[in-house]
Amino acid sequence: MKKTLFLLLYGLLLILAGPTEVEAVLPLEGKVIVVDPGHGGYDPGAVRAGVEEKNINLQISLKLKGYLEEKGARVFMTRNGDYNLAVVGLHKKEAHRYDLRKRLDMAKQSGASLLISIHANCTYGVSQQGAEVFYYQPSEKGRLIADSIQSELRSVPGMRKRIIKTSNCYILRNASMPAVLVEVGYLSSPGERKNLLRGEYQELISQSISSGILKALSVQ
Repeated sequence: MKKTLFLLLYGLLLILAGPTEVEAVLPLEGKVIVVDPGHGGYDPGAVRAGVEEKNINLQISLKLKGYLEEKGARVFMTRNGDYNLAVVGLHKKEAHRYDLRKRLDMAKQSGASLLISIHANCTYGVSQQGAEVFYYQPSEKGRLIADSIQSELRSVPGMRKRIIKTSNCYILRNASMPAVLVEVGYLSSPGERKNLLRGEYQELISQSISSGILKALSVQ
């Protein structure tokens, strides 16, 4: 009698509780993405008014990593601090090329679905503004991903509307997986440089890049 009453009560609790929740599948589950903060260490990249590109690249890349991981991606960084991958004894172009080769090796060994390299632009004038996304022309997947990211970046408040561009740069040309390079803005523009130093603006840029990646990879 007690056992029967227990089973009835247990069944009633199951009915009241409703169906068991199914664990949600994250949209980038199973995707491996390499985020490459450009420059680092002795190589600051572009420098304007004391602002070094390498630091902006890393700050945005770390935020991007967080957003991509929230969506289920496995994310590898080519650097997590202020350094690059060149070995002691190499200098200038030789050191730069070695550094880029090591970053590409890391991406290949990770089995990445995508390599995204983060940079900041700079010119001699002050009028140029806006984030730009580059891809290697023979890569159709690279073009689609670049276009998706660029579309999302256009939605950032105050962002100058730009279009995707092709590039023959070493890291895009030699990547063994789809790859894009994002120039997050112009350090040579006083207004944009000020924005790129703000954590809130970096969040907007990172969110937009992440959303663009999600939309592109979800249809592949």
